[in-house]
Amino acid sequence: MSREFKRDMERQKRRAEQEAGVASEPVSPEKKKRTGVRQFLREVRGELKRVVWPSRKELASYSLVVLVACALVGVFIFGLDQLFGDLALRIFS
Repeated sequence: MSREFKRDMERQKRRAEQEAGVASEPVSPEKKKRTGVRQFLREVRGELKRVVWPSRKELASYSLVVLVACALVGVFIFGLDQLFGDLALRIFS
């Protein structure tokens, strides 16, 4: 159970008590509670178990798409740089 889920449950409980007219402690802005290193690492490990990692084939294809996109953007920027450089030389020379 994550911290966010616990906080949401506490908020819902307080709202339900307020709506039912049950007296509880005064509602004040929540003070953020810090967790310890062990709790943090436990939560990180739990989240990493839920991650869906790509297969080797998917990773290769995604990497190829990124490399091709970077190359195309690089060529486009190079072309614009050459164009504006030539224009600047023609205007100022």
